[in-house]
Amino acid sequence: MKSTSIIVSAIAVHLLFAGLAAGDITLNVYPSSAPNAYGSPSWAPYAVNALNSLENGLGNIGDRNTDPTAYEIAGPVIAPGDVAVTSFHSWRGQVNPPAPFANEYGNRLHFGLHAFGDGQTQFTLEDLTFDMHSSDAGDTLVWTGDFIGFSYSAMRHGINWGADRVKGGGDDIVYTSGNGTTLVDELVYVGVGNAWWPGGDDPNPANPAGGAQAAMDDLFYWILAEGPITVTCSYDILDFSGRAAVDVVAVPAPSALLLGGLGLGLIGWLRSRRAV
Repeated sequence: MKSTSIIVSAIAVHLLFAGLAAGDITLNVYPSSAPNAYGSPSWAPYAVNALNSLENGLGNIGDRNTDPTAYEIAGPVIAPGDVAVTSFHSWRGQVNPPAPFANEYGNRLHFGLHAFGDGQTQFTLEDLTFDMHSSDAGDTLVWTGDFIGFSYSAMRHGINWGADRVKGGGDDIVYTSGNGTTLVDELVYVGVGNAWWPGGDDPNPANPAGGAQAAMDDLFYWILAEGPITVTCSYDILDFSGRAAVDVVAVPAPSALLLGGLGLGLIGWLRSRRAV
């Protein structure tokens, strides 16, 4: 009877420590319409604002109406121009925008991620997977993948909380480079992003058929016909998940209702453009 009690106690201790090892990981996902990572002079300062907000729960930083580097968390509904990157100058659907947006190349929808453990469970960048979809008939923004072989970077940094297993206290280690297999307690990531690319390849992405404005109008008319289009993104780390979604809605003007059918035949040259 005594030996049985010892065995039962040993099993109980084992289960206790197994439970502690399992712990919890929280994944918070925040959509945001960002400057085009490829070519935008505002991308790097936008990313600084995004990471600062994501890590510290600061919400919006700046105003996108006046500053292309501003970070704003997207509401439940966004406009087509917030998910359109271009090889010609544009900002939020406006072709050849004025300063301070004159050198921008459109906007990409990024799903920022703040993931953190409970002080008991660590994870790595390579444990992270993502799954993005859009609800249009072709699922044109579909993108799934993982971070096997990727490194920590200025756009996705990992934080080890140190020996005390608590964030802060002076012993944290922040990784902005290095192998993605390094264990961390926290991951702050500007997020995977995707967008439609009005104009496609015909005849030249910088000078699309019908001109830049026609290419942007065509995207608007397509979303008007398909919409609303829901864009979703989910992340997984080990057995834990986080997800966010936004609706892309084109609100028709009276002239658009009359002319909308004219651009729909050209939507075949619309492509998506990703960033990770």
